[in-house]
Amino acid sequence: MDRKQDPSCPSKANWQLGGWAFWSIAALFYAYEFVHRVAPSILTEELRKAFSVNEHQLGIIGAMYFYAYAAFQLPAGILVDRYGAKRLLVIASAVLTLGSFLFTTTSSSSVALVSRFMIGAGSAFAFVGCLKIGAQWLAMSSFPLVVGLTNLCGTLGALTGGMPLSYLIKHVGWREALMEVSFAGVFITLLLWLFLQDKKTTRKKENSPFGLLTGLVLVMKEPQSWLIAIYGALLVAPIVALPEMWGVEFLKVSYDISATQASAITHTIFIGTAVGGPLIGWAAAYINDKAHFMMLTSLGALILLLIFIYWNNLPFANLYAILFCYGVLTANMLLCFSLMTKLHPDWAQGAAIGFTNMVIMASGGLTQHGVGWILNKLRAQHLGIYLIEDYHIALSILPICLLLAICITLLIKQGPEDTK
Repeated sequence: MDRKQDPSCPSKANWQLGGWAFWSIAALFYAYEFVHRVAPSILTEELRKAFSVNEHQLGIIGAMYFYAYAAFQLPAGILVDRYGAKRLLVIASAVLTLGSFLFTTTSSSSVALVSRFMIGAGSAFAFVGCLKIGAQWLAMSSFPLVVGLTNLCGTLGALTGGMPLSYLIKHVGWREALMEVSFAGVFITLLLWLFLQDKKTTRKKENSPFGLLTGLVLVMKEPQSWLIAIYGALLVAPIVALPEMWGVEFLKVSYDISATQASAITHTIFIGTAVGGPLIGWAAAYINDKAHFMMLTSLGALILLLIFIYWNNLPFANLYAILFCYGVLTANMLLCFSLMTKLHPDWAQGAAIGFTNMVIMASGGLTQHGVGWILNKLRAQHLGIYLIEDYHIALSILPICLLLAICITLLIKQGPEDTK
């Protein structure tokens, strides 16, 4: 695009300012969907009682978000490329909000499954939409920073869904608290509808369904696309399993603390990613060998995760420090999106981002469900009582994910722009 190539363009400053404003509106929606993503982690006991389910069934309800999120990533990428971000984000926000109202008001586990699926489906368009807006309106040199700041907004949403939401639930009840969150979704939907804008493009849109799939086919035919996406999935899997679902229960059993205290500790990961996202996004412009950098940060994350899971009776200050540093190191998964956008042409960037996010979020559903399934099997052997050893076994799949991620970095090749 001429906008990105001509630094002397007289309208560049206004274009950039408007681009950041539009990105901010989309990023608010991304932060909002993160509140819904992490909310079940502080409601495990309440949801088990409300829906009359066991840990395995609750894991399925929680995983429905991720299955829907992953399933809609490819359509999200393709449709955003075809129709623009605004239209899709408005519809997605409305679907998410409706699902939130249903989840808040039902006592049926079946309706809870459907509503969490709706929340995941609506959420699927948030990240893709943010990055598409950034790619349209802002210089490509700013894209790693856009990814990092988008992740920061998601992190702030996750933190809001941690201690603040836990505090609100303690004082007004979980249904009343989530009802207030649902009404916030109505406001965000209106904000997207009234103020968000897409950049007009001179490229002719494809009306054929085969034309719509061209970008996706291009992405999926490239072996490096799969390696980059799987690396991101393996790195994100422990984050989805710990602060977003089972980390609170693990700390309650391990350290005999309240859900509020445990939530504060596990959500320190999000503070780490909030710091690490923009930092890594800024540093990405100066790092030539990104694959080597990804390997080293993943190795550091693996060591920290092993200490957190298997080193018992750590001081609370150490737990906070370990999870903060873990969050900083795992924020390097954001480089996956930078690598993918450089690997493919701009007309296929929505498909590339959607494909990457689909693979990443599918891992989230599998780990949440998998840990819950293992815990439920082990619980049956102890007459319904959880032991710390049960969590050691169930959570062992998380370090394995990081070990596999380290191996994959050996196969990721540098793109031409990375080796200049």
